[in-house]
Order: sequence, then structure tokens, then C-alpha cells
Amino acid sequence: MTDSTEPSADERLQAMLSDYVDGTLTATDRAEVDAALAADPALRTEVDELRAAMADLRKLDRAPAPPELGKTVEETIYRRSAGRFFARRTLGDRVPFGVLLIVAIIVLGVIVAALHSSTTGSLKRDRALTPPPPPIQVAPTP
Repeated sequence: MTDSTEPSADERLQAMLSDYVDGTLTATDRAEVDAALAADPALRTEVDELRAAMADLRKLDRAPAPPELGKTVEETIYRRSAGRFFARRTLGDRVPFGVLLIVAIIVLGVIVAALHSSTTGSLKRDRALTPPPPPIQVAPTP
């Protein structure tokens, strides 16, 4: 019984054709494709068509994409999807994490300094004004 995920010989051969045309097959795979080409004229025609298509592709001039292409595509997708894709960036996306961390530490330091210098709501206990509470006396049980 064969595994259903394993490709058949024809599918495997079809998958190797573009590598054959590119010349990137190993020697054993190349020999297998050569044998199949010798036996099947339809396959030879397919390889010839693939070679012609690859030659046409090589003739095309490659022009670099315009620098604003990505931004334009992103804006188009955002507009057409009503914001479901490429949503507007949040503060955390626009400002680096390190900057947010430094700002948070500074704000926390200011709050702590304000609480320490305040007489109401202070974090420290003024030992000169407030005597320590008396110890709790526990009555002996008879």
C-alpha cells in the first residue's frame, strides 16, 4: 500500500521539469528525466515550450520597483478593507520601546519624588512627629 501523500512518478517528473530546463538537477534525476523525454514525445514538447517561456522571461528588462510602491499598496489595501488590514499603527508601533521605557521610568521617578516630598500622602513616616504605636498587650487566659 502506498502513502497518499507521496507524489506519483508523473507528478514527480512534472515537478522536476523546470529544474531540468534550468540545469539544476542532480545527475541521477537528470538521467531519469532524459529517459522519460526519450520515451514520451508530448513531454518533449512540454519541455520545449518551457524552454521558450524561460527564454522569453530572460529577455524582459528588470526594472526596480518604485520606492513608494509598498506604501501605495498598503494604503490601497487599508482603504479597500475599511481598516481591517494594515490598521493604523499604535503608539507602540510608532515610538521605539526603549523610548517608552525611559519615559515611563522618568514619570515613575517624578511620582515617587512628589510623594516623598509631600506631607500628605507621603511614603515616609515622620519619626519626630509620630511616636511608634504601643505594643499590643495580650491578656493571659485563666
